[in-house]
Amino acid sequence: MTHTNKFRLLMPLALSLSVLVGCDQQADEAPLPAATGETAPPRAEITAPVDTAGAAGTHASSSHRWVGTVRAKHHVELAPGMTGVIASIAVEEGDTVEAGQRLFRIEGSSVQLAVSQAQSVVASAELQLAEAEREAERTRKLAERGSVGSANLERAEAGVEAAKAGVKQAKAGTALARSRTSDLSVESPISGIVTAKHKNVGEVATMMPPTIVLVIDDISTVEVRVRVPELKLREIDIGSPISVHFPALDLDLEVPITRIGNTVDPRSRTIELIIDVANPDLRIKSGMSVEVAIKAPTPSDAPKSSDTAPAPSDAASEQDTAPTAPTAPTAMIGGPHNRAG
Repeated sequence: MTHTNKFRLLMPLALSLSVLVGCDQQADEAPLPAATGETAPPRAEITAPVDTAGAAGTHASSSHRWVGTVRAKHHVELAPGMTGVIASIAVEEGDTVEAGQRLFRIEGSSVQLAVSQAQSVVASAELQLAEAEREAERTRKLAERGSVGSANLERAEAGVEAAKAGVKQAKAGTALARSRTSDLSVESPISGIVTAKHKNVGEVATMMPPTIVLVIDDISTVEVRVRVPELKLREIDIGSPISVHFPALDLDLEVPITRIGNTVDPRSRTIELIIDVANPDLRIKSGMSVEVAIKAPTPSDAPKSSDTAPAPSDAASEQDTAPTAPTAPTAMIGGPHNRAG
């Protein structure tokens, strides 16, 4: 390696060392200012944050939103009163029905046969009763002439009573069979809309376990159900106004709280609110998502601070006006280099 190359390599190193030596000399020449005393720099003023809301005696006007669900005020799931094949369905999904309207019917040939059989039993029991009455009358006449004893008459009269009981039993069986015919037809217990149809004509529907054939919802008034933190119970009560927003309809309403749940979920620490919302035009549908907002307390609800500060007490005034005793000089303890030699 030539002398020229060595010189080129050593030049950057020499420049770096000279810069470091210059920095050390400047540090020795300009020491840090003292932390205290007359030569200490002034302290920077740090402005403390001011709580304007607290100073004005108001609360923040923020609000919180929770997502809930819309449910029908009245919800009915209809199953047949007896097991059988569906003979007819008079409605379809979306149809409006009235209370008492017949919705579907179960095929009832076996029920009709049971009614006919019960009627035959009644007829047979009535014939037996008539025969027992004739036998009792004949035995009574013979007993009056002394041809038969009283025991025979008592047996004949007992036969009449047994025949009468048989007639009553047969008629009860007929009434029971006929009552089964009313179970063939299913009527709507409420006025509303058919929201679901789970079975069709020709399918078997059972009574136990119940087979749901139709679902009826009354949505003229809907329920909004939402869960909120239990701490919100300090701000709301039954009848408190609450904001309800339906995103699907871009609809905002303010309605009172109808009911508050009686139990708090121990896992989420939330409680359910139930809000009834009138729905005369039936635009709000069951199952819709809804956003519920509870407004924060307004400034009028917050405690107001007094306009003037309280006057100082007499004792405090005397203490403030009393002469201040001179303070003893503070001894400064310096380091070893500050001691007298």
